[in-house]
Amino acid sequence: MKTLMLITSIVSFYWYNIGFKSKEYRIIHRPIPIEDTFVYAGRYDISVGKYDILGLPRDREWLTASEWKGKHLDDTTNTIRRNFSVWKKNYRKEFIKRWAVYAQEESTVSGVPASLIIAQAILESNWGKSRLAVQANNYFGHKFRGDDKKYIVASDDSPTDKFTVYKSTWWNVRYHTKILRGMYKKRLKGHKLKHWIEALCGGTDLESSKEFVENGGKVYATSCYTGSECYGNKIKRIINCYKLYKYDLDASKKRMAKSKH
Repeated sequence: MKTLMLITSIVSFYWYNIGFKSKEYRIIHRPIPIEDTFVYAGRYDISVGKYDILGLPRDREWLTASEWKGKHLDDTTNTIRRNFSVWKKNYRKEFIKRWAVYAQEESTVSGVPASLIIAQAILESNWGKSRLAVQANNYFGHKFRGDDKKYIVASDDSPTDKFTVYKSTWWNVRYHTKILRGMYKKRLKGHKLKHWIEALCGGTDLESSKEFVENGGKVYATSCYTGSECYGNKIKRIINCYKLYKYDLDASKKRMAKSKH
């Protein structure tokens, strides 16, 4: 009996003096997944179709934003969901490998960082799987400015925005660097990657970009100063996440070798 009373006293002492004391817990703030912040032309596209064993549409090459995230496979088998996940992982690797060639070749000519070209293509075309990229070879969200009929309609700033149709990926990349070497190059405060990113938005965050626009400046995308994250920061996150900066060094070497000949 005395033993039982002793145990009860010890337990009571613990709970009232130790167990009930307030404790501090470390809060872990996890960053929002990069792809959940993508803002690209055609992101509101909706389509219904049949899918193959990989979870990909049978009748088209482009994917909706929802499909890219795999939400269309919620009611399918674990095998198909697993197949889609593996395909997506391999597809990203192949996309970067393919675009590294495009970007490095273009960088030797234009001087625009290869990593910036790749990152913008990823962000603006949802890894080349937007309808705009597949049907118009438009990987950078270039708006249509001409007076002919070579354009495609996709929802962006408005539901009826018109975008340029390019003959090939090469023409799109070349025209893109031409744009960057225009008014954006004039803003450069240096020649490093961070200077190019800042030039796109006229600032380094939402506030400074908004102030830049209010003072009459033009930015590459409205998401430079709207939304929850600045366009420039998204570009930096993509570059760091996939280590795209390593392609800048290779492009720089090629540019120097070319200048010697």
